[in-house]
Amino acid sequence: MKLFTVLCFSLIFSSLFSQKICKGILLDSITNQPIEFANIGIVGKGFGTVTNEQGEFTFEVPDSVANAPIKVSMIGYRPKTFSAANLAQLNKIRLAQAATNLNEVVISSKKTKIKILGNDTKTNGVTAGFVKNTLGAELAVKLNIKHPKTQLRKFFLNVPRNSIEKPIFRFNVYNKDEKGNPKDNLLTQNVIVEMKEKTGLIELDLTPYNLYVDDDVFISLEWIKDLGDVKGLYFSAKLVGSPTYFRQASQDKWNKIPVGVGLHAEVAY
Repeated sequence: MKLFTVLCFSLIFSSLFSQKICKGILLDSITNQPIEFANIGIVGKGFGTVTNEQGEFTFEVPDSVANAPIKVSMIGYRPKTFSAANLAQLNKIRLAQAATNLNEVVISSKKTKIKILGNDTKTNGVTAGFVKNTLGAELAVKLNIKHPKTQLRKFFLNVPRNSIEKPIFRFNVYNKDEKGNPKDNLLTQNVIVEMKEKTGLIELDLTPYNLYVDDDVFISLEWIKDLGDVKGLYFSAKLVGSPTYFRQASQDKWNKIPVGVGLHAEVAY
């Protein structure tokens, strides 16, 4: 039973009207080095992309949304916003690095409790995921945090079906906005998820990143690498559990469905 896969995670946007092609390269303002896997897109509209390993990007902007703001952002950098007309005229965009505050790590002698939060499922009967190569597409699940200084220790995801060789994703952690949707990325560096096997359980050790949270957060998986004409990648899901939040492209708005994709994490408090 493959629910919502095509409907929710692979909408194809098309337009009969003229379009602008925005393309260029994203660079570090100090080192002049390319910035890979950065997000570029029309805010809340579902048109966007992710830069490649050389910092290059290209995507189409229909004239119907040409006046909407286009946001360029990357973990560890200050974001910039452009109009489509301005961005189309630029060959190079430079982002400045943002100052980061290191999380305070508190060492305690009390006994640590371990718990699994999110959608812990290994079923092959209900699946959902990415059915096409859409840069910036993203799935997220909320973790209900009940204790201050809760550490995110491990990330898990089960893949029952996959036709893609060695897909690469970004793991993100978001706080929530006033409506309960994902808001700001809390990470200060890229956390890359590389699948060494085509199917099975993905396990990512998060302890090197010292991720401590005090309130509810969202963990997400983001498609960041162009893999060409792919057929699909499906994750275990469940009909009863934490709902799935998703967006179609970089800088798109978040939507929610009741089916729970099996993103889950081991936490300690």
